[in-house]
Amino acid sequence: MRLTRLMGDVDDRFVEESMEVGKKKQRNWRWIGGLIVAAAVTLFAVNWDGFKELIPLSDSSSNMSVAYIDEADIDVGMSSANLVEMSEDELFSKWDPAVVRGVVKQIDHIELDFNGQTEYQSIVTIGVTDTYQGVVEQGSDINVLTVTGAGSEVLQSEASVVSELRLGMEGIFIAVPYDDTFVWKQNGATLQLSDISDYGFPDGERYMFLNTDEGLVFSRDAYPSLRGAETLDDIEVFMMTKF
Repeated sequence: MRLTRLMGDVDDRFVEESMEVGKKKQRNWRWIGGLIVAAAVTLFAVNWDGFKELIPLSDSSSNMSVAYIDEADIDVGMSSANLVEMSEDELFSKWDPAVVRGVVKQIDHIELDFNGQTEYQSIVTIGVTDTYQGVVEQGSDINVLTVTGAGSEVLQSEASVVSELRLGMEGIFIAVPYDDTFVWKQNGATLQLSDISDYGFPDGERYMFLNTDEGLVFSRDAYPSLRGAETLDDIEVFMMTKF
């Protein structure tokens, strides 16, 4: 009875203030809990293999997806692919390629999911400084699709030259322009190559001449006329004469 009477003498303001403090604490805990949940979701998304930046594809591509990935995510084994035999003149003429001199500005690695079957490729962005053949403006950038291995050492028989490619490196490149006829079909899926790149290197060996720290690197066996070339300028003189 005494306790009841004492509580009856408490000012209503204090009762209301006490209730308000309890509500504020409850809101604070909810806010903190929300932050924890958001952080956990973000961490999960960043570390989840399925969370990748997809490249939009047209309706001409079907049953597949293409996504940017980190170099560490590339799963590449030994390749035993054989290069199709082509003469020096065929390398310069087949598919009417663009022949340009430029600097490597960016290297992106991509994962191609052909209806559950995975392949890996790289997209090289080249800042064009000179054009010897084709309709490519000086000062423009072109994207070129190539086999996996650009910018890193990989065990691929057809990628010994492209594996020398590095950011900031200068070179002369033979890039095949993609049109609607360039289609990659595999495992019940179809990829319109022009969906992901403007140009392509048919292999990673014969379509580039690179000015590396160790000197000029290219497939000398594929170009008998250039076996004695020592610098990129030597290659350019040949290109100017040829085209």
